[in-house]
Amino acid sequence: MSGGRIVRDSAASTLGVLLQGGARFLVSVMVGRIAGPAALATLSGSLSLASTASLLWPTSAGQAASILLAREEAAGREHLVPAVQRRLARTTAVAVTVAAPVVAIVAAGFLGLGWVTAVWAAALTATFSAYNLVRGVQFGRGRVMKATLWEGISAVTTLSLLALVLLADLPGSLLLPLTVGYAAYAIGGWPRGSPPTAPLPVPLRREIDSFVLWGALGTLASTGLLQLSMVIAVATESRDDAGMYAAAISLATPASMLAVAFSMALAPTMARSVGRSDPGVLATQTDTATRALVGGLVLAFGSIFVVAAPLVELVYGERYGPAVPLLRILLVAVLFASLPAAATNSITTAGPAGVRTAALMAVASMLLGLVAIAFLSSRLGVTGVAVGFLAGTLLRAALPLGHVWRRDRQRWSGLTLRTVAGVAALSGIAALEGIAPLLSVFLAVLLGVIWLAISWRDLRGRL
Repeated sequence: MSGGRIVRDSAASTLGVLLQGGARFLVSVMVGRIAGPAALATLSGSLSLASTASLLWPTSAGQAASILLAREEAAGREHLVPAVQRRLARTTAVAVTVAAPVVAIVAAGFLGLGWVTAVWAAALTATFSAYNLVRGVQFGRGRVMKATLWEGISAVTTLSLLALVLLADLPGSLLLPLTVGYAAYAIGGWPRGSPPTAPLPVPLRREIDSFVLWGALGTLASTGLLQLSMVIAVATESRDDAGMYAAAISLATPASMLAVAFSMALAPTMARSVGRSDPGVLATQTDTATRALVGGLVLAFGSIFVVAAPLVELVYGERYGPAVPLLRILLVAVLFASLPAAATNSITTAGPAGVRTAALMAVASMLLGLVAIAFLSSRLGVTGVAVGFLAGTLLRAALPLGHVWRRDRQRWSGLTLRTVAGVAALSGIAALEGIAPLLSVFLAVLLGVIWLAISWRDLRGRL
């Protein structure tokens, strides 16, 4: 693949992420401002439940498609591509057939959302799962521009339908826009082509299933805790309190896309170092990337942290004031969840053993988070849910970073102290309640300048 195409596809992929992520964010804002916190809690809880169900297989199947389809085509085995695609589609269909009714039962029985909303949640699970698979297939077949086009169509469809639902005052249909939007992508974006002409070899079939299974475990454990925390908030707290948590999540997570984009660009480079059996270069890449992540992400999340109060009021309105402390806790949590992106890539590119190691680390952090949420939510309410999620992400950062620190003998003591000091400074600012919005902006700029001065060498990629 030429350098020009790599740049073009990377730009198109980023645009697609922004289109779909922006649409979901605007859905939350529109529902939160017009329909209120209770409606926002119902929307976010249903979406988190559907997202969690998708993580159990379909999301990983999409990831497998993006890798395995491309690999088979590049290896000159184009005749196997339709068979691989069909295998992933069939297993995903089975997973959705099992998961969708379970989602409906959980939504109605556990979350108390009512059967109408529960049915919509099941439908959303099906279309969101199909979206994840089809997106992976598009990327695996090298059709990134087409995938981005359908991201735009899906986003416009979602927002247009949401406007109609809100204008018509149909609170029971808040999930319809997202459901139809994802369905439009899945149906319109599915690659048309000839049916499989060659049977799928048994070793390749086993590799596909193993890849998806371990990928599902790692993805569920690493990203599922946030979704589950939203579900738990809806199940255990009042609708208004859960709505505050939903608003905080919607504002805390967009900055994490920086780490996702960075990780996607970094993984192939690290894989080539592993292929060349050059651990020294891999260690240097991990060090440089981790320093850049600390420098960039602390700046991004810290800026939002400082202006949290005026930001919440600007986006959601004055009645969402209780979401401010939740937002600050979640910003720190999502920050720590994003920092080990390079370290995790370094572990997983080592091969199957590395994938299993990273998955088990993610499972351990998820279990800690769930235990902490269970213990704290009964005492602190929705704040306990946020703090419990933070506890899980602290372990999520510590395990891969500590593993790579020791394995590669990285010199990260100063970097760690700097990170802790930066988070401590943000915590001190959080104690200044009631400061004027302009002062918040001034403090954000001041801290940003100081942090840039401290981290400039790392951000430029020099040690």
